[in-house]
Amino acid sequence: MAKISVSDYVIKFLERKKIKNIFTVSGGGSISLCDALHRSKKIKYICCHHEQAASFSAEGYARAKNTLGCALVTTGPGGTNAITGVSSAWIDSVPVLFLSGQVFLNQTIKNTSKRQIGVQEIDIISLVKPITKHSVMINNPYSIKYHLEKGYHESLSGRPGPVWIDIPADIQNFKIDETKLVGYKNSLKIKNKLTLNKKIKKIADILSKAKKPVIHVGHGVKLSKSSREFLNLINKFRIPFLQTWSADDLINYNHDLNMGKPGAFGSRYANFIVQSCDFYLSIGTRLPFMVTGYNPKDFARNAKTKIMVDIDKFELNKNDINIDYKICSDAKYFLEKLNFYLKKVNNLKNWTQFCNDLKNKYPIVQKKFYNLKNYVNSYVFVDTLSNYLGEKKIIVTDMGFSFTTTHQAFKNKKKQIFFTNSGHAPMGWGLPAAIGAASDGENFSEVICLTGEGGFQMNIQELATIMHNNIPVKIFIFNNGGYLTIKQTQQLGFNGRLMGSTKSSGLSFPDYESIASSHKIKYYKIKNHMSMGNKLKKIINLKKPLICEVIMDPNEEQMPKAINRKNKKGKSIPTVFEDMYPFLKRSEIEKWRNENEKK
Repeated sequence: MAKISVSDYVIKFLERKKIKNIFTVSGGGSISLCDALHRSKKIKYICCHHEQAASFSAEGYARAKNTLGCALVTTGPGGTNAITGVSSAWIDSVPVLFLSGQVFLNQTIKNTSKRQIGVQEIDIISLVKPITKHSVMINNPYSIKYHLEKGYHESLSGRPGPVWIDIPADIQNFKIDETKLVGYKNSLKIKNKLTLNKKIKKIADILSKAKKPVIHVGHGVKLSKSSREFLNLINKFRIPFLQTWSADDLINYNHDLNMGKPGAFGSRYANFIVQSCDFYLSIGTRLPFMVTGYNPKDFARNAKTKIMVDIDKFELNKNDINIDYKICSDAKYFLEKLNFYLKKVNNLKNWTQFCNDLKNKYPIVQKKFYNLKNYVNSYVFVDTLSNYLGEKKIIVTDMGFSFTTTHQAFKNKKKQIFFTNSGHAPMGWGLPAAIGAASDGENFSEVICLTGEGGFQMNIQELATIMHNNIPVKIFIFNNGGYLTIKQTQQLGFNGRLMGSTKSSGLSFPDYESIASSHKIKYYKIKNHMSMGNKLKKIINLKKPLICEVIMDPNEEQMPKAINRKNKKGKSIPTVFEDMYPFLKRSEIEKWRNENEKK
């Protein structure tokens, strides 16, 4: 049998796994892998201009396709540049395979304790090991099948995440006999589900007696592909539900039981609902501080029963939140069994009406926002944009206001894909992630990218990638004069002293019309609400890449959000979860508490 190079075997493996695109920056250390990729007839490579962008693109691809993403980088700085992408995929549980070239095996430091031997060598595996599910440098060419299969399995199984395979240059070229390769066999035993089933049956019994239940779903429900099971549950029993930002597109915004997204930058009404429920069930969310607030023990304080379902036992073992039942389970299995065991619930019409009353009383997009004359209000913009976007659109955001405003105000529709990296939340993520999301073999889908001028600058070089491939990404730049989120934090917490957040404090930006022109990309500008509707209609109907600069109030407030109150002496006083800025009158908070206790 004819032998094959390790590089060719790697690409053949990815072809068999139906990977359509690999994101890369060519390099000397990965040159043989790049050549093998070039010769592939089934995988299209997308050349980025920075390895961080390649890693973000691979994550965007994985999220949009709900499959494995792949980035190929070179040794040394090529690998270290991609580490932020590894961190992002690790925290948000996204399956991405990172392949890196390495110097010749005999030039690696091994166990010598030296810092470097080969040119541009770095021990990348030691750096990424804590933030990958499997990471290895291939020192035996005949181990390549084992590690590719193990990496693929680990990346997609359990709680998904990134894996990294580092391949020295001489091993990339080594000829192997495929018949002598040894594969990976998953040795995990199938667990007896009897105890788990008893717990789920117990939860079904408690839920059947609850008067004010709420179910809170996160990214794990999406990852386990269990949206159908979840819809069956809430539609059959008419149970109000909440979402995390990573589960935004799980169910249509206009579902009558959708009660929003609680959290530090969530919906005020959703926070009230969490604090009002008598039964709280979270499925597939690790309940970070951004969701629970910074005093997690106060989260869902009136719930008689609090349940957390997560596939990661380490997330369940944290002690910063009071949980009555911790269920280590795949979301799909849990929902299937809950649907099976749950036969009836109480009549929840009064509770649902209570939730809807709160939702109507405290809307995210307020009427007064539309009165702005000289700028565009970000909430109005997102609200209007979501009205114009049809089904099957892909929406990707960066960080700052483009992140928080969009996840607060966007009204997602059927079959829309909508995501952000909410855990690591790196500025500059949006543009390359949009490129990855648009990639589908030889073709590209239309993608909406919402970014701030700050985040846009951090990977602005990827406009050249869009230009070269003619990728139909519509980029909306929230121009609010700098890093507005940082500016407001400095204003609130540092007596107004600004540093590195505005032009006057050391930060300037280029002319984006000129930037667009130099990349042969169409440019638009929206200055106020008067011109917004017609321009958005025109922009949405275009089938080509474009930049639209949206001029926003440099002093627009982020709201609602969780911050400390200040007393008359100026001292910061911690607030409870439902007490969000802009602060309601104390009497209004107390009135809600009194009414809630009577419900």
